[in-house]
Amino acid sequence: MHNPREMASDWSRVIAKLRTDGRYMAEFARLYPDDGLTGANIQDAIAVFEATLVTTDAPFDRWLRGDRTALDAQQLRGYRLFKSYGCIACHQGVSAGGNMYQRMGAMGDYFADRGSPLTSADMGRFNVTGDPLDRHMFKVPGLRLAALTAPYFHDGTTATLEEAIDIMARYQLGRAMPVEDNRAIAAFIRSLAGRHPALEH
Repeated sequence: MHNPREMASDWSRVIAKLRTDGRYMAEFARLYPDDGLTGANIQDAIAVFEATLVTTDAPFDRWLRGDRTALDAQQLRGYRLFKSYGCIACHQGVSAGGNMYQRMGAMGDYFADRGSPLTSADMGRFNVTGDPLDRHMFKVPGLRLAALTAPYFHDGTTATLEEAIDIMARYQLGRAMPVEDNRAIAAFIRSLAGRHPALEH
């Protein structure tokens, strides 16, 4: 909230803006009857909302629980390739990522090859820390909903999951990836998305 490179604001200004919307006032009064619209309650509301951004019962989860029919042959092959190529070194854990930072372009200069000028967003964590070692460092995204969240990367320049996989193979692993391997890994990543009421409408 206070970071000048992010929201560059403070709670008094945020609360003043939200007070102009009667719906927000009514909902905060209903949900937080003791003190209504406060910075602490806004933070709590955001945290509660973010906790709902979880899908359950993904095909991959069912497979992990022993349902050997939950993944098809291509998805299983993609899972094996995901591990053997080394994708799992960064995209690991329950969320298949989201718990570490890595340099974009570890095995090649993504930014030079992209063909567009550098922006401040391209500086990555450097924008937060000011540490030159954090230049082009980004949080490794979790892949649970990656099949549903195009465009990809911090710059939003990559339109498809398959293109994102190719870029990751080239710039993070230093490898060219055959089309059939790419498609299998994409099929595996699609198996990570579970069920959520908002996705079923």
